[in-house]
Amino acid sequence: MALLEVKNLGISFGGLRAVDELDMSIEQGSLVGLIGPNGAGKTTAFNLLTGVYTPSEGIIMLDGENLVGKTATEICKAGIARTFQNIRLFSKMTVLDNVMLGLKGQGIVADRKSAREKLTGLAATYGLLVNPEAPVHTLSVGEQQRVEILKALYRDVSLLILDEPTGVLTPQETENFFGVLKRLRDEGYG
Repeated sequence: MALLEVKNLGISFGGLRAVDELDMSIEQGSLVGLIGPNGAGKTTAFNLLTGVYTPSEGIIMLDGENLVGKTATEICKAGIARTFQNIRLFSKMTVLDNVMLGLKGQGIVADRKSAREKLTGLAATYGLLVNPEAPVHTLSVGEQQRVEILKALYRDVSLLILDEPTGVLTPQETENFFGVLKRLRDEGYG
């Protein structure tokens, strides 16, 4: 059975058909890219998969569980994590505070010391090094993208969706990032 099974997924906004009859099957351990021009519906498809939007039709099954109609928080708890095309961090807060706030929003309580240790360990394991106590506004855009990814990885997830993760990275950062993706796949992230 596929980790993620999507059949006949669609949504319209007024008279505009944003996603139409999307079918895909993703196996555990796969790296899959969704490619298309601006405005083709890639981010909208991700929003459907993560509960930001409710599809007009179709099914979304994660590890055999139907996700259609569930809230974004419920889908996150079911095992899907994502980053957004536009970085969504609180710039006046530290890296660690951003991660902990994201956990709190999902009903997960973590003490600062253990959260810092886990975040530092994740950062070292995947080569996404950032200072947990650094205020986000002092980080480069590439470092902020790393924080977004670390926030998504902080919980054990079965499927990680990255919306244009290399769009703000330099060529060297992009090359390093693909190494990170391969490590994530090898470690069992979807």
